[in-house]
Amino acid sequence: MRYKVEAVQLKSPSKKESEDAYVLHEEAGVFGVFDGATPLVSFEDEDGHNGAYLAAHHFREQLQGMDANDTLIQTVESANTRLYENMVAYGVDPSKGEERWSTCVAAVKLGSTHFHYAHLGDSMVIAGDKMGAVHVLTTDTVAGISDRAKKKRAEDREEGRAVREESYYDVLLHKLQYNRELANVHGGYTVANGMPEVMTHLDTGSYPMKDLEDIWLVSDGLFHPGLSLEETCRKMKQQGIRSYINDLTAYLENHRHPIDDRTVVHLRFT
Repeated sequence: MRYKVEAVQLKSPSKKESEDAYVLHEEAGVFGVFDGATPLVSFEDEDGHNGAYLAAHHFREQLQGMDANDTLIQTVESANTRLYENMVAYGVDPSKGEERWSTCVAAVKLGSTHFHYAHLGDSMVIAGDKMGAVHVLTTDTVAGISDRAKKKRAEDREEGRAVREESYYDVLLHKLQYNRELANVHGGYTVANGMPEVMTHLDTGSYPMKDLEDIWLVSDGLFHPGLSLEETCRKMKQQGIRSYINDLTAYLENHRHPIDDRTVVHLRFT
């Protein structure tokens, strides 16, 4: 099938560089969006990049190196292992959730009859068909994590485990540090962070190419608080990606919501 591909990436105004990355590897039919998790520690490498940037761009490079015989599962596993090795080489302690370099993953590889996808976190894979339906193929595992974390702390206290008073977690940094410990555990959220549990929680699947109109790969910076993902994709298709992002940014500014990095890869089949 023939297709056209468009990619748009805009940096958050509050960051010095985008912590998102994307790959357009047309030769292998591989496309992806990677959203690095903003670090809770001050680490930077010799080029001034933090762990979020390094994790997202590491995955981009690994998928960019795929060939026709490589699968997404194999490549994600290899990339995750190498991410762990890179962290250790820089003196990062991977046993501490707040120190790990981590990234969400939304990637596809096109085939003759189906496309295959791999997913972690809240970067999403969405397919549109020629009948006008929009299908969200992945689940945002980050949504609601703070509520689940609070519930887990309450349950742990009831069972006699040592957990600080809830007022301690009213401090945003403390809450985020706790949340990072819930990566790739039951009841937590999924993310590529170098740990072997990533492969247990990797979301994979396939979707038929027949009657496929488009594929959307989006980071969570594209999410509109007042729209579903299905509505978001329809808006981007109707008014154009950059116009939608301009409207979203204005909405977030007017409602004093944070503005994240915004990355989208759109494949439209003809």
